[in-house]
Order: sequence, then C-alpha cells, then structure tokens
Amino acid sequence: MSRKAWILFTLTSTIWGSSFLLIRLAVANLTPQTVVFGRSLMGAALLAPIALRTGSLRGLRSQVAVVASVALLDVAVPQFLTAWSEQRITSSLAGILTASDPLFVTVIARWLLRSQAVSAVRFTGVVVGFVGVVALLGIDVRGRADELFGAGAVLLSALSYAAASLVYKQGLANVHPLGVTVMILAMSSVIFVVPTGLDLPDQHPRSVSVFALITLGLVNTGVGYWLFYTLIDEAGVASASVITYAIPVVALVLGVIVLGEKLTLASLIGLALIASGAWLATRQDAGTGATERQ
Repeated sequence: MSRKAWILFTLTSTIWGSSFLLIRLAVANLTPQTVVFGRSLMGAALLAPIALRTGSLRGLRSQVAVVASVALLDVAVPQFLTAWSEQRITSSLAGILTASDPLFVTVIARWLLRSQAVSAVRFTGVVVGFVGVVALLGIDVRGRADELFGAGAVLLSALSYAAASLVYKQGLANVHPLGVTVMILAMSSVIFVVPTGLDLPDQHPRSVSVFALITLGLVNTGVGYWLFYTLIDEAGVASASVITYAIPVVALVLGVIVLGEKLTLASLIGLALIASGAWLATRQDAGTGATERQ
C-alpha cells in the first residue's frame, strides 16, 4: 500500500476500534436505543451532503427493500445488541467477539446460501476461530449469566453483520456504497425514533456520555465510513478489509489503557485464535489472492 493508504488504514482502524470504548462510555448514562438513534442520525447528516454532491444516491430508489434489509442487519440490530451488551461486558471483550463476523460469513455462505465451497483451510479457520470464542466464554466469562447474555448479544451482532454483507453482495453490488451507507443510517435513525422517545432519561446524562455519543455519530460513523471508502479507492477492497483484524486489537488496547479493563491471558489467546481463524476462513485457496470483502 502507498503511504496515503497506510495513513488512511491507521486512522480508520483507530476510529472504528475506539467505537467499543465510546459505546461503553455512552451506555453508562444513555439507553442502547438512544445510542443507536443518535449515532445513526449524526452519521447520516454528515455523509448525506457528500453523497448528494457525488451522485452516490443514484440507483437506490429501485432497491429500497434490499437497502431496508441491510439497514436492519448492518446497523439497527447489531448496533443495538452491541450497545446493550456493553452494559454487561467489557468493551475489549465486545471488540474481540465482534471479530467473529468473518467466521459467520463463511458458515452462512456455505450452509445456507450454498454459494461457496469450504476448503480444508477455510474449515480449519472456522474451527480455530470458534475455539477462540469458546475460550473467551469459558475462561473470561466463566458462566456468569449476565455476562453470558452480553457476550451472546455480541455474537448475534456479528452474525447480523455477516448476513448483511451477504445481502449487500447479492443485491447492492452495483450501487455506490456511500449512498447505501447514508440510506441505512437514515433508516436506522427512523427505526429508533419512537423507542428513544419512550425511554428518555429522568436526569440529564453525564457530559462524558453525551460527548461519547457525539463522537460516535460524527467521527466513528460519519468520518469513519468516509475514510474507509477513501481507503478502498486508494488501496482496493482486499487491502481495506484487513481492518477487520486491526479493530479488535485497538478495542482491547483502549479498553485496558483508558477504562482500566483487565488484560487476561484468555483475551489474548481468544483474540489470536479468532483473528487467525477469520483470516483462514476468508482467504482464497493458495495462489488466488486474498478474499475481497466489502
């Protein structure tokens, strides 16, 4: 990659990896639905002028049903589940478990869509990755009910992200991703208008939670997506997709340094197993290059 691509990669990885820290701070005083509503609305508002200026919204009118499905699977459901989970588990654990997304992509593509053969290498990757998940749940969580529910919610969010990526590839491959992003963020904010209004806090939330939400919306959602698409233009989808493996590392480091979360051997082992398993599960057979993931 070029120097510009490396800068974009570092910025995007850091921004998206810090999302788990910011979500943890936001849900300390705000409801999960408020967090999703706020970050979706602010992200859409920031990106919409860029999408309009570049014509990125063209071709989406005929794809409203598919876009709505992606909005549910890629924003509304997983972001709510992640915010809900971080009221119960650490931000670093949430970040690591979210990295299981590529494992679910492989499983869904093979056993539900029947569209992708699973080689021995890919199957090994799936097994290794889920061993890492089991290690985290069995050692770090150790059967504590509340934390198990939280971890389960993150795994469901990863499954939702995986389903969204496959729906996107099937139905939206020929439209500009920036336009899709604006639409799914706008739709997600509409979905959570009523739930947010029905559960407003009795007291003014602490400024740190409000600041975390604003940062999530403007920087981690709006700027983050813009940087990611700029990185794709600069380095290609294959290189940009490596961010998948950097995000949980950033989440772990920030959780430990900023929030004082405990760094455990199980976290390191789980992260290594999930990341290596995800890489194996999504790589193409030897000699065909890296798997491109949007």
